[in-house]
Amino acid sequence: MHVQLHQKVALVTDSTDGFGEAICLALARAGAHVFIHAFRDESKAKSISKDIEKLGGQSTVVINPLETPRDATLMLRQVIDTCGKLDILVNQAEQKADGGIDDVSPEIWVDEVERSVNTVFLSSQAAVWHMVDQKQGCIINISSSGSITGDGGISHATSNSMLNAMTKGLAREFKDKGIRVLALLPPPLHLLPDKEQIKETVAHMTVFLSTSYGAFTDGAAIMLDGGESAG
Repeated sequence: MHVQLHQKVALVTDSTDGFGEAICLALARAGAHVFIHAFRDESKAKSISKDIEKLGGQSTVVINPLETPRDATLMLRQVIDTCGKLDILVNQAEQKADGGIDDVSPEIWVDEVERSVNTVFLSSQAAVWHMVDQKQGCIINISSSGSITGDGGISHATSNSMLNAMTKGLAREFKDKGIRVLALLPPPLHLLPDKEQIKETVAHMTVFLSTSYGAFTDGAAIMLDGGESAG
């Protein structure tokens, strides 16, 4: 099976954390022009871009705080001005550890929810109507198996459950407009001693689902926890 994304344009949010780097590299290897978004860490984003260049791929660095609708609009405008379209949006953010309910401050709670939910809402809202005009597009949200199992801490589990619900809602709203919306649910990274294997798995699944091979997969929250949640 030959998986390729030549002439496709992908935007990966918060590329410098979590699964972001592995996803960017996998998309570039498949032939996509990858927009490497970072909130502030331009040096790491440029490092990923250089690695893509060594692979013979194409990439563009986007630095944007993604805190307001205007931020999201400006981010998408940079993509459209450069490539004329957006085919694939991957929403991901580093999932930090938190403690039990007595250990989670309101500040940590709000930060986790904003990182996992608000930024996804803003980027999706900015991107989806352009995809509607194209009559095609794919949005992949990187959630967590902790949203189902409760692992990773209370705010981690809660915010990713909200992300799963948003994924389902977007998929239903845009299912007749050629746009697929999915969620991948790997284990919380901070609980894993060996993070590289799951990063590669998430990256390769992202590429696969972005191609025509994933055309019949929509609205799904796909567990990638090695069967741990099966019992």
